[in-house]
Amino acid sequence: MFQTREQWLEAAMSELSVRFLDAGKPLPDKIRVSCAFTSGGTRKKAGRTQIGECWDSNRSGDASFEIMISPVEDEPLKVLAILVHELCHAACGIKQGHRRVFGALARALHLEGALTSTVGGADFALMVQPIIDGLGAYPHSRLDTSTRPVQSTRMLKCVCAGIDAKGKPCGYTVRISQKWLTVGAPHCPNHGAMVVE
Repeated sequence: MFQTREQWLEAAMSELSVRFLDAGKPLPDKIRVSCAFTSGGTRKKAGRTQIGECWDSNRSGDASFEIMISPVEDEPLKVLAILVHELCHAACGIKQGHRRVFGALARALHLEGALTSTVGGADFALMVQPIIDGLGAYPHSRLDTSTRPVQSTRMLKCVCAGIDAKGKPCGYTVRISQKWLTVGAPHCPNHGAMVVE
């Protein structure tokens, strides 16, 4: 039915807007939703990768809230749970964070778990299943980020072994590739030859 992930997400947001109205927190007029990596990329924080993010409208050139849903997710129920969490940020205001107003809205929309990492439980599934049925398949396949290309050039750390006038280590540091290290070791401007750490 939908050709792109963004079309599917925009249609889902449109369907969900009624739920936000019912909860007393209408969605802002200008929101963009994308299937994209968050600002943290694939880096893990506290053992988890960030799977959704909402940027404040004051950061956008046309005053739109910008929501990113990670491409590592492709299961419609989970995608909608992430979308609703991020829409709660837009509806409450980013400055609200995960505090009381955000929490009340998230709970009203049947999100469960810690407010910093909510999930959609059984009640959430009941609420969004008709939306999923109407939208059809989410036109996306999970992106596997578990293996990454190995860096081909490893920079070596060279440090000065010299001691300054106060008796402290010099601290002068240079990074160099193995190719250039074979040509010659770098030199500290104060103490001469440096050593590879």
